[in-house]
Amino acid sequence: MRLMSKLLILTILSSSLIFAKTELKNEKVEEVGKIEKSLTDYVKKAISVNKDFTLKDIRVRQSKDIEKLSGWKIYFLDIDLEIKSQDNKLLTVHDKIFTNGVFISRDFIDIATKKSLKDRIVPDMDDSFYRKDRLIYGNENAKDKIVIFSDPICPFCQNYMPEILKAVKANPKKIALYYYHFPLTMMHPEAPTVIKAAMALEKKGVKDAILKLYEQKFKIESKDEKVILDEFNKKMGSKLTLEEINTQEILKHYSQDLELAGKMMIGGTPTVYLNGKKDFSRTKYKEILGIK
Repeated sequence: MRLMSKLLILTILSSSLIFAKTELKNEKVEEVGKIEKSLTDYVKKAISVNKDFTLKDIRVRQSKDIEKLSGWKIYFLDIDLEIKSQDNKLLTVHDKIFTNGVFISRDFIDIATKKSLKDRIVPDMDDSFYRKDRLIYGNENAKDKIVIFSDPICPFCQNYMPEILKAVKANPKKIALYYYHFPLTMMHPEAPTVIKAAMALEKKGVKDAILKLYEQKFKIESKDEKVILDEFNKKMGSKLTLEEINTQEILKHYSQDLELAGKMMIGGTPTVYLNGKKDFSRTKYKEILGIK
């Protein structure tokens, strides 16, 4: 979902949003509503030239000041498109755009680090991600809340997840940990099957299913769902069938996780949020738990 959204946005807007001047006057820069309208109007115009999509709606979900660029903000956009080649299927894509009310820019590159400013700035998370059905360990009423997007086939996730899961499990009153699956399917084509199987075990009430999943360190060189499931069952000591991992409930759960990952513009794993802010270090939970 994230890759598809990114490709769509690049196709639609890349040729038309590079440092383009808006119609706003300098004296109106502080009028937030007018800035947002000018921004969305420009994006609408850019999308309208693409014959593959029909724009249905565009919303500014959030904006942030840019610390190193006085007067500039980054705006996080939700864009609803109909894909003409797919019977007008509705797809919501997400993008980030900079503006100071006079100019619009797709990105800025930090000369010192050679890194994209756009990649570094991410939207904050709202409370809708604190879903009871995604709570793995901890107390939902805890002051501190962690949200993780992870891929069970990702080597970094396999090394990271057991430690944090065990830490929160051992301190249930201090933190709530919410978990979302985000398979990196381009690199790990077996991940969707493994994830759906893990979901099926959770639905069956298997205790610590996600923790056990990461302790197994799956790596299956196959794209055949039956082969992948057989290996999953062997390692997890389960007897799941293809029908059990492809129920409507599980497919909906899987789809929702992808959709929410797209909303947060997540491109890699593990991605960790602590109290609504992305934790780039992925270690701040240790401070809360007193772990050195």
